[in-house]
Amino acid sequence: MTRTDLRAAHTRRTRAAIRAAALALTRERGYAAMTIDDVAALAGVSRRTVFNHFSSKAELLVIGPETPEPEAIEAFVAGSGPLLEDLGTLLISGAQALEPERAWLMAFPQIVRDNPEVERAVHERFQAVERVLEDAASRRLGLPSSAPQVRAVLALSSAVQKAAIRMWAASCDADDGANGPADDRRAGTPDGPGTGSGRTGGCHEPATASVGEQSDPILSLADAVRAVTAAIGEIIAPTSQ
Repeated sequence: MTRTDLRAAHTRRTRAAIRAAALALTRERGYAAMTIDDVAALAGVSRRTVFNHFSSKAELLVIGPETPEPEAIEAFVAGSGPLLEDLGTLLISGAQALEPERAWLMAFPQIVRDNPEVERAVHERFQAVERVLEDAASRRLGLPSSAPQVRAVLALSSAVQKAAIRMWAASCDADDGANGPADDRRAGTPDGPGTGSGRTGGCHEPATASVGEQSDPILSLADAVRAVTAAIGEIIAPTSQ
């Protein structure tokens, strides 16, 4: 592993620790009572480190796709393979940050509803991701962002993300059905700040899924994106029998 890879891994672990601490304190005390100082103490970092990774208190609780890595964006722009497949690879780059947070997706809608500040941060996150995808699609196609083809790529991106996240969250929820009451599952907490697993007790290791076959109980988000893009490809251009 290169020094750059080590630095990136450390950044991911630190962000995961901070996010897990913020989510745990919010579930315990409520958003209003959760403070940056308490988050830093629970995560084992300084207040300054928290703000190095998150721009505001509200952003600590924003769960959603991240802006893809620059390398992934440039690879998509320069790609010569099927656009749908390349788009799936790009979306996986931005979705990987969600993988440790599956257990919190059930509680997230309520947090958003109860806290307008968090709701605004969520909208800002999705708008930022959309702007990046819009620019990447425009550059890839050599067309202005207002072109119907670029708008179609954006709409496709949104549809893939929504379908994949629902598959991913549902796979864990379905598996948990045999392990405890629904209320217990939805109130799951992360394994703890710094672990980065974010799994409830009923969630096991991710399993791969292939289109047309029954998936294993637990599905990784990356595999959910691949399954959705492959399914769209089969529907749009079905293979001859």
